[in-house]
Parts: sequence; structure tokens; C-alpha cells
Amino acid sequence: MTLFGEAMEMMGETPLVTASRATAVYREIKRRITDLQYKPGDKLSEAKLAAELGLGRSPVRTALSRLQSEGWIEISPQSGTFVRGLSEQEVGEILETRLVLEAYLAGLAATRIEEAELAKLGRAFDEFGESVSHDRLDEYLDLDLQFHLAVYKAAGNRLIANILVNLIDKVRWIRRASSGSPMRIQDALGEIRAVYQALCARDQAAASAAMRRHIANTIEFRR
Repeated sequence: MTLFGEAMEMMGETPLVTASRATAVYREIKRRITDLQYKPGDKLSEAKLAAELGLGRSPVRTALSRLQSEGWIEISPQSGTFVRGLSEQEVGEILETRLVLEAYLAGLAATRIEEAELAKLGRAFDEFGESVSHDRLDEYLDLDLQFHLAVYKAAGNRLIANILVNLIDKVRWIRRASSGSPMRIQDALGEIRAVYQALCARDQAAASAAMRRHIANTIEFRR
């Protein structure tokens, strides 16, 4: 079920206020963009989206306005609404932000993460296995997301964690758009395993260095 479907189901038969509908539409359209169902340059129709989602055009218009403010789409009175994606400068800024903040959080997490969380991550790595292929990208992204969120939580710095959580959708979009090389995905899996091993060893310096290396390699790969 889509995020939109889940939101609608949770709301049941209760009349929806425009804001709630717009939020659900916003999440669904953004999901389609980050999943590359809508690619940069694709044209979006307000009327078509409203018909697909079974809603009036007002919440769709509100959702599109929010997506425009966040840089996901461009709206022109003359040419219409198009998926924008992210510019190379924006991608670079996001990755540089992660390089600094996530390396720091990984170091903190090494001293604070609970054994139960380490065991949970260990099971997730074991279940995933050693091999990555292009058709397992979604599985890898889920594992990667679980791992990074665990690091954010364990570090205990809510301000930095909130900054990074707000970038998650854009980070996942970048990863999908950059997934042309199965070798890079395989390397990335090894890199987050290295961070995990440093966390298990409670080695703050090693965890920070491994996370920094992971993100630096992503930056280098994009170049």
C-alpha cells in the first residue's frame, strides 16, 4: 500500500480537512519522485493527480506548492508543473552536510548505542547477506536507512538528528538516481558494515572515520 493509501485508511470515514488531505498527497507525490516513478523533467498534471487520488484539486494544489518550496518541482504559469529533482550543487551540499554531521554522530553512537540495538542491526546484516545486485537496491536502501536511523538515535543529539532526518527523502532520491553501478552498492554495504563493526567494538574514532569514509566515497563516486 502507498503512503497515501495508508494515510487515507488510517483516517477511515472521518471527513478530512484540507490540510490533512494535502499532507497525504504531498507524501505520495514525493514518494513517487524519490522512487523515480516521476523522473526529473516529467510533467505533472494537477487535474490528473486529483483524479488518480480521488480528491479535489485544492489539496493537490497545496501539496504541489509545498513540493515547490522544497525544491522538488518547478511550477510555471506558461509551461506547467515539472519534476525538478535536485541540482548538482544541492546534492553536493547535502552530501557535505552528511559528511560532517554523520561522522560526528557515529563517534557518539559508538559510546552510547545499546547492546539490544547492536544485536538488532547484526540480525539485519545477517539476513541481508553479503551480496548486492542492482535488483536488490530497494532491500539495500531499507537496510541502509535502518542503520543510519539507528546511529542517529543512539548518538543522542536530537538537533543534529532532526537535521539529518529532514534530509532522508533527498538522500534516498540521490541514492536511487546514483545506483547505476552494482559495484558501488556492494562497496557501500561493506562500508556501513565497517561502521557497524566499529560500533560493536565501542571504538569512537574508528566509527567516526568509517562513516566519514563511507560518505566521502559516495561523494567521489558521484564525481
